Amino acid sequence: MPFFFALLVLSVPLLAQQPGGGGAAAPVPKNLKVLAPATDIRFVMQNFNAALGVQCVYCHVQGDFASDANPKKDVARKMIAMVRQIDTSFASSAGVFPAGYHEVDCSTCHRGSVKPETKAAKEFFNRNESLGGPPPKITPGVNLKVLPPDTRVHGDGSVMHDFRDALSADCGYCHGGGKPFETDDNPRKDIARRMITMVREINANFPGTGVFPQGNQAVTCYTCHRGDPRPVSVGNRNYDPPAAKR
Repeated sequence: MPFFFALLVLSVPLLAQQPGGGGAAAPVPKNLKVLAPATDIRFVMQNFNAALGVQCVYCHVQGDFASDANPKKDVARKMIAMVRQIDTSFASSAGVFPAGYHEVDCSTCHRGSVKPETKAAKEFFNRNESLGGPPPKITPGVNLKVLPPDTRVHGDGSVMHDFRDALSADCGYCHGGGKPFETDDNPRKDIARRMITMVREINANFPGTGVFPQGNQAVTCYTCHRGDPRPVSVGNRNYDPPAAKR
């Protein structure tokens, strides 16, 4: 009897290590229209849930995840395609989303909310203003290559104020160098123009939006930047260290 008991005790962990002995395998995903068959569905869906602050049934039908009856599932597919479109603007992005590394993903815009934010909660002041100096002189916009000629460039409620608040960056971040604002010497100015074009392309996915920065917008610079010159994604975010184990 003691020998049999010892053999049984030794056999249990060995059996647990055999294929199929550690619980039911994850079901094979069905009805994938934009995701690759080899996608790690559980991992990807967990990221989607965290990005929007929702549970699976927000986009799926309870008990039948393959069903297309929930219209939000089709919206999600369009958003995946949109993220792939955005990623083409960044040379550092690699792979077809959600595979690979990406500068922009669902969490970049959503930040745990179903509806992304579009307006900075607080104003960012230029260094000169924060030191008590006068605000920049309001002058007509010149050398506008992607903004409409009648764009309000300077002053309260202007597009440059929105850009400044979105990135928490002084005007000199894209202009600067002690030269007139209309010069193109700062390479970030050309990047800003490309980003304006990209925001327009993103908003084209949403009916009822104007031509950025004019009119209603589903996405703005602040949506991604949130007060940081470099937007964060799952791949480039700094995470807190793990909590100490008790």
